This record gives sequence, C-alpha cells and structure tokens, in this order.
Amino acid sequence: MPKFGFDINEVEDTLEVNTYEPVPEGEYKLQALEAEEKPNSKGTGTIIKVKFEIVSGNHIGTWIFENYNNNNPNEVAQQIGRRDLVHWATACGLPDADHTDKLLGKTFLALVGIEPANNGYKESNGIKQFRFDTEISPKKAKADKPSPKTVEDDNSNKASDNPWD
Repeated sequence: MPKFGFDINEVEDTLEVNTYEPVPEGEYKLQALEAEEKPNSKGTGTIIKVKFEIVSGNHIGTWIFENYNNNNPNEVAQQIGRRDLVHWATACGLPDADHTDKLLGKTFLALVGIEPANNGYKESNGIKQFRFDTEISPKKAKADKPSPKTVEDDNSNKASDNPWD
C-alpha cells in the first residue's frame, strides 16, 4: 500500500465538517457528478438517480440528490420526471441531449429549495426549478429546427389566383 510521503502533523486542518444541513433556499450554480438508472421502489418502473454538486459560492461542494421517474405506470409521475430531465438538459445548454452522460460535468443554474423531513429522513435540499433562457427553452429549441419542405412550399412561386396578390 502506498504511503502518503509527508508528515501528517504538518498539515493544518482547515476543512469544515459537513453537517449535512440544507443550504439556504436560493439560486445556485450546479453540476451533475453521477447519474444512474435504477428500478423504482415498487419495481414497476425506473428512475434516474442524479447526484448534483454546488460548484460556486459559500456552499461549494454541497451535494443535492434527485430522482427522476423515467418509466412509470403513473403517466403523470412519468411526465413530470421526463419534463424535469429535459429542463436539466436545457439548463445545461443542451436541449436535445438524450443521455445523462452528455450532461455530467456541465454547469447550470437552478433554484434550490428545502424539502421537509419525511419518512425518517431529515430535511434536505431539492431542485425546485432549472434556470434557462426562455430563448433556448425546450419547445423553442424544437420549434427552431427547420421543418421538412412541403408541397405548398414548392408552389410558393406560382402566381396567385387571388386578384389582390
């Protein structure tokens, strides 16, 4: 096993101990560190578990965990999970991303809130809203793609039958 190669008594311990207390609600710059797909708790679908990290400000290094329903028999739960995944991708500037690997390490802004204590867990942070420019919103990004040419487009140079044209 490798030795450190230095005297541990010469190292000043200036690191604060993380108490795992939630950070105050507000806007933070984050990045995703890990993402994995796993069965949901009932075994009826899948979730994408993501570990985010605050990358700037006073709370740098704090982790925030989120689970997104990817496949779920409850259509509303699935729709919300998939919407949040698209919003995460859009906040990263990649509204067409179709894989979490494309989003890992990309920074983005998000509104972070505090989730109340629940089921034996202490209160914790959660992402309330991904921040992105409405100019690159998911619907706008899809609308900006050129649509296939139609037959009507091919007839656009034809003289109009209307007397006012």
